[in-house]
Amino acid sequence: MPSIPYVSRVNQLDAASLDDEINKVFENQVKEIFKFCPPGKVDKWQPEIKALLKILIWNFSLRYKSHTFGQQMLDLRYDNLNKIKSILYLALKFLPSYIKDRVIDNGMISKLKRTSKLKIYVKWIISFVHLLELINLVSFLHRGTQPLLIERLLNISSVSVNRYKPRTIGYSYMTRELLWHGLMELFTLGIPMLNYHYLKQKIRRFWYHNKQNGIKRSFPIMNESTVCAYCKEKPILPTHAGCEHVFCYYCLGANFTAMKIFLCPECDTELHDCDMKNYVAIPGPTVKNDDLHSGSISNNASNSSSSSSSRSSNSSGGNSDNNDSESSSDKNNSSNDNSDASSSGRKW
Repeated sequence: MPSIPYVSRVNQLDAASLDDEINKVFENQVKEIFKFCPPGKVDKWQPEIKALLKILIWNFSLRYKSHTFGQQMLDLRYDNLNKIKSILYLALKFLPSYIKDRVIDNGMISKLKRTSKLKIYVKWIISFVHLLELINLVSFLHRGTQPLLIERLLNISSVSVNRYKPRTIGYSYMTRELLWHGLMELFTLGIPMLNYHYLKQKIRRFWYHNKQNGIKRSFPIMNESTVCAYCKEKPILPTHAGCEHVFCYYCLGANFTAMKIFLCPECDTELHDCDMKNYVAIPGPTVKNDDLHSGSISNNASNSSSSSSSRSSNSSGGNSDNNDSESSSDKNNSSNDNSDASSSGRKW
């Protein structure tokens, strides 16, 4: 067997990675095309769509040429690739993934008989393939050829198109990636350590110099139009800390968690965490009105009771007079009856 010219392991791995990325780019483009279709109409055909994309990529690369798109970008090609191996490469590339997506993942295997044994066999086959891929990767790192299991099964290897061309290394991409990764790590570690509320108060003090005295204290008055002085929304669990404005419990508590002294956004009064209290409505002048109202009610009640007593006395006096008149009338009637009886006796 003739010796195969040396090809960098990095280029071979990069070519395989580029092929996978190109395949993912096509899949994402297809998803963008069908994203406005009714849900469920396209999802059930995803295995067929993936298989069709792999066939199209193979048709424009390995069918008439001896390299994939990833190898073409890195000036690589397959050395001993013929038509039969090209067709077998296509079959081994899309058939296992299609069977896995369509038969196993979509639940078609549950419709067959002896599903439990078949599932066990399929799992063993998948595990065995993963083991072979691991062994092939170790062999590739040792020998430097055939990074994919398909290449080892078909006995095809990558060679460089320009064998005597020196390998150039571009550090611009690597430098840019290192810079971005360093900035991301810096922001990830540094931003959570910054006190946002403290910086906001410092900037507010720098721009607004008409601050009021922090000793001033007053009690807030809450009505239907009252909003939180921080978030400008209806206060949830109204809370205050010494000024005439009301805050949400979370808004005021979050600021006091960040710093012990907080400036009111409305009046610039210094608020301290020890003065944080829940808002409780204190009845002020309404107490006197209630007292007056209760006094008027008692006066009205006394007046009504006196008038009712006078009415009852009048009614009792009237009833006694009526009884006396009725008794006198009865006496007169009885006397008249006696006189009539005596006169009739005389006649007889």
